[in-house]
Parts: sequence; structure tokens; C-alpha cells
Amino acid sequence: MKKSPATEAHRVATDTAAIKSALQQQGYTTRKRPKQAAWTILNQRGTGRKPQECYLLTYQPAPVSTWILHPQTNEPHRQTLLTLIHTALAKQPTTRKIS
Repeated sequence: MKKSPATEAHRVATDTAAIKSALQQQGYTTRKRPKQAAWTILNQRGTGRKPQECYLLTYQPAPVSTWILHPQTNEPHRQTLLTLIHTALAKQPTTRKIS
């Protein structure tokens, strides 16, 4: 059964709010990219005014329907961020995969 675009948009908005809240509690800042289903994630725990880490979280719509974190490396900071995002999505009624 195909989901309506409104249902998909509502789920993405709910997921986004949960992810942003979880990241904010851990000291991350998120910024929406204009006209894209993408958010820049900054870790402000770095020294000085420059952020220590910068990532891009994108949502790939149907038929993929998944969240993707860029850059796709094996850095420990990225793994920590993935864990936070997975935890936030797991608390949602319908979970989606993330890579």
C-alpha cells in the first residue's frame, strides 16, 4: 500500500523534531538547508568559535525512505552521532533505517 505524501511529510517532520531534540541535548546545533530535506549538524564543543565537527543529514524520500549522514566515514565522532540519531528514531512509533 502506497503512503500519501502528507503522511510521509508528517513522519519526516516528526523524525526531524526527535532527532533535533536528541542532538540539542548533547550539545549539537542543527540548521535546515534551504529548499532541501537536509540539515547541517554542528558540534559546538570544539575550541574557540569554530565547530569541532560538521555533518550533513539528508532524507531520501520514497522509494528509499531513509536518513543518510554525510560524510560516510568510520570516524568515532560520526559513530557517536549515528548512535544518537538511531536512538531518537527508535523512540518514534515507526522507525526508519539510517546509513
